[in-house]
Amino acid sequence: MKKNRRRSHLEPPVTEEPAEQPAAESARRRLRRVEEEPPPESPVIGALSGQLPPGVPGGSGAIVTDAGRYLRQAARDEAPSRFGSPAGDVDESARRVWEIAFGLMVRRRFDPEAALAEISRTVAVAAHDHAAAGLALLDAEMLVRAALGESVPVGDIDEGVVIAVHLLLFASLADELALGDAELDAIIAEAEEKASALMAVCASVRRPAPPSAP
Repeated sequence: MKKNRRRSHLEPPVTEEPAEQPAAESARRRLRRVEEEPPPESPVIGALSGQLPPGVPGGSGAIVTDAGRYLRQAARDEAPSRFGSPAGDVDESARRVWEIAFGLMVRRRFDPEAALAEISRTVAVAAHDHAAAGLALLDAEMLVRAALGESVPVGDIDEGVVIAVHLLLFASLADELALGDAELDAIIAEAEEKASALMAVCASVRRPAPPSAP
């Protein structure tokens, strides 16, 4: 049986779309490029985060992020993981908090022109105190020197190693300096505030500008 090829009276008539004008076509291409760009990195759901909670301003001197509280636990040898890196996911904001706190602690312990031998001795003590973590001595020394402002190649150091050094060497230096709870909290809270400001700047730079009108 042949299909009825007659068009139903309910179907709208087929009309040809007018060709797009060059300006409209250009705007469409720009919009497509914006849509195809990868979005800025957002926190991993359920990850340990260093982002300030909504409505909680920095500068209070109190630790207010999960990453800050974890760092405090590590400094007091109370962290769930004794091997440097937390067991779960860690987002970029947490890594920023730990990196900045590590830098603050390193600059509190060492002069900018500290001798390499002094840095090596301190790193060796930290590695001994946290032997189970198997800290890489050379990598740890490089990260300390970078925190002091020296230009050293640290870009190729594995992220897990960086986190372990930031957490465990921070803890070792806090112990060496015999920091009280208030001093320790102040350093971590300052790191949280600085990390939050830095993340806000990075997010604004990564955010694509809206397409301009044709």
